[in-house]
Amino acid sequence: MAQNFEFNLGNLKIDQLSFVYKNIKKQAEIMENTYGVPKFAQMENITHQDATYHGKEVPIIVDYAFSRLFNIQIELQQWKSGDCLFKQFIDQGKEGLHSIGVYVDDLEEYINEFKKKGIEVLQTGQVGKQKFVYLDTQKSFGVLLEISTTVKRRKKK
Repeated sequence: MAQNFEFNLGNLKIDQLSFVYKNIKKQAEIMENTYGVPKFAQMENITHQDATYHGKEVPIIVDYAFSRLFNIQIELQQWKSGDCLFKQFIDQGKEGLHSIGVYVDDLEEYINEFKKKGIEVLQTGQVGKQKFVYLDTQKSFGVLLEISTTVKRRKKK
């Protein structure tokens, strides 16, 4: 662990609001036409790399749509396949705000600090260079917290 690491969630800014819907194309249209959210960029059938759900490796496929509002990334997710938090959310009859996301330099530092506070990892994954972790903060924080980082390329020796 870095010597100067000080855990304080308040020192981070919210970088992303993530929503889960059964139909993100329909929801993107609603957000664009009703609320003036800028046009969403959509990506279909995205496979999560190195995905785990409750500690077990799982294949997860999701459709995504991205926009920006209030200088925050707005992410829409539509579950396609695989046991995961998105499926669980939909199976519970929910749609809407699923998690808030913050970007950090070192996922492991934050994971370790949350574990010290009794908050466990629910799901992990990676899409492209973005590695992310969903933390079990629903009961204590009111919403899931997603921490993510950009995987840096290793320098060739």
